[in-house]
Amino acid sequence: MALILTALHELYGRLLSDPGVQIPKPGYCAGNAAVVLEISRDGRIVRAVPIGTQKGKRVLPARFDVPDRVKRTSGDAANFLCDNAEYLLGANGSEPSPSAQERAIRRHELAKNLHKKILGDVADDGAGAVLSFLENWAPEAYWTDERLGQVREILDSGANIVFRLAGDDRFVHDRPSVMRAWEAYASSGDADAKTGQCLVTGECGPIAPLHKSISGVVGAKSTGATLVSFNIQAFESYGKTQGANAPVGAGAAFSYATALNWLASNERHRLLAGDTTIVFWAERAGPEENLLLDLFANTVGSYQQSEKEGSETGPFNDEGSTGKVKSLLERIMRGLDVSEETARFDQGVRFYILGLAPNSARISIRFWHVDTFGTLLERVRRHFDDMAIERREGERPVTVGRLLLETAPSVDRKRDKIPQVLVGPLMQAVLEGTMYPQSLYATLIRRIRSDFNDPKQPRLERKVTYPRASYLKAHLKRKARIMGDRTMEEALTEMLNPENKNEGYVLGRLFALLEKAQQDANPGINATIKDRYYASASATPVAVFPVLLRLAQHHIAKSEYGGYVDKQIEGVMSDINSFPTHLNLDQQGLFALGYYQQRSALYKKAGQKEEGR
Repeated sequence: MALILTALHELYGRLLSDPGVQIPKPGYCAGNAAVVLEISRDGRIVRAVPIGTQKGKRVLPARFDVPDRVKRTSGDAANFLCDNAEYLLGANGSEPSPSAQERAIRRHELAKNLHKKILGDVADDGAGAVLSFLENWAPEAYWTDERLGQVREILDSGANIVFRLAGDDRFVHDRPSVMRAWEAYASSGDADAKTGQCLVTGECGPIAPLHKSISGVVGAKSTGATLVSFNIQAFESYGKTQGANAPVGAGAAFSYATALNWLASNERHRLLAGDTTIVFWAERAGPEENLLLDLFANTVGSYQQSEKEGSETGPFNDEGSTGKVKSLLERIMRGLDVSEETARFDQGVRFYILGLAPNSARISIRFWHVDTFGTLLERVRRHFDDMAIERREGERPVTVGRLLLETAPSVDRKRDKIPQVLVGPLMQAVLEGTMYPQSLYATLIRRIRSDFNDPKQPRLERKVTYPRASYLKAHLKRKARIMGDRTMEEALTEMLNPENKNEGYVLGRLFALLEKAQQDANPGINATIKDRYYASASATPVAVFPVLLRLAQHHIAKSEYGGYVDKQIEGVMSDINSFPTHLNLDQQGLFALGYYQQRSALYKKAGQKEEGR
């Protein structure tokens, strides 16, 4: 964890020095506000103005940098110059009970004291106006003030308020004198804060008891969740409480959380795979980072969900990529050698990839990977090389997101149906060049068999899909390479390989040919042998193939072009000595691969479009 926080802390320093990046400086954060109170110099409300953008029937609050906000876990704590009606107006319109109003008045007093402490000695018209307003405002006027009546519904929803001096176009918190007062207060720290050595910077100083919340992690609480927290005694040790158990300095806690929030809100640096939010960045800006950002956008992919299945959107960043970069990405995703094209890049630039998953009020680390530009490029290229398989024209290489979606039931293919334990191992295999997860392989085999047997599954969807066949081939090919089985590795090719004599592969080819004989004899048939026999043929061939061969003789005799298919069946049968009693999991994958590639070859030769593909 310390390495992750250190990398994020360093990223914040880089972003802060980049004039082209908008990121809050120390003491500030990106906050929301939906109402501006314009006040006179003597602290009276001139008007209340709603701010934000319309999205459908909702109005989204405006978002800008505001003084850093406190983390409210329990008890009361006021924010400076950006808070809700309870603190700044002393009223709770959404819960008008006596206890709620007592709480609101108590919180209003806290807000007054905080602003007096920070702005009491500031010689600024805006600061003076805010202090006068807080001192003279009567909370009971909340329900009768006509100017607030126009925004009361917004305020009752808990929206935040900011101030502006009437006649000025700046918010009060953006006035230079007010900013200096706030920054001096924020940098002074909490006098009661515990001190220690920061595990990120190594410096001694105040330790952050609570860390900032992270927003943008899919599935986490909408108000944000923490990456580092100790909220029950079981997580604490040696008498330490809260953040003292993992001492991070207040400055480092701010910088890492701000950098992570920036990543999680930046579409260029954020992708989604299953329930995992993936953020990635390089140690420095430049062409290496730009290329890898484009590459990871195409490797992981992005899915929008429809009612029945996901449809991949925008795999290539056409707007941000030049023609040369897009050509390079195409070559990488085809698994081709790109060493000459990438020679001009700095191969040693470090790249960071962090996978985050929701876990109640906290965020869990699903995976963390650090590598150099050159190594990552080669491993991703090798991944696409392993995944390469014949596909219909216009079909894109399979992304991680698309592959994971294949593990969900096809009749209800949604992201929340993906087994989430598969995401981390799959990304690790892609990034480290290690064995693909056996659990994903087994899941896809089961999904293929169950789809063929599922009566709810549309007939045209009962097939070995291109993404599934692509992964089965990649899994078996990489396994053969790592295990040193050169013969198997070379036999697994992108297109149909008649020289592949593995019994599972040959039986898959035979099954495809027997199905073709049936379709030729019965054009337009609603259901073929795959709908009834695929699952058993791929698991227990001896119980099925003798029956299918007898049926095939009737189909061949009936078909106009039966002799052509019969000759192909005869050629495949010459590689089969006997039908095995069962096929293990590897052989079942080869069966599916042989079936897929034989069908592709049949319809390609016939100049026809394969049914359902």
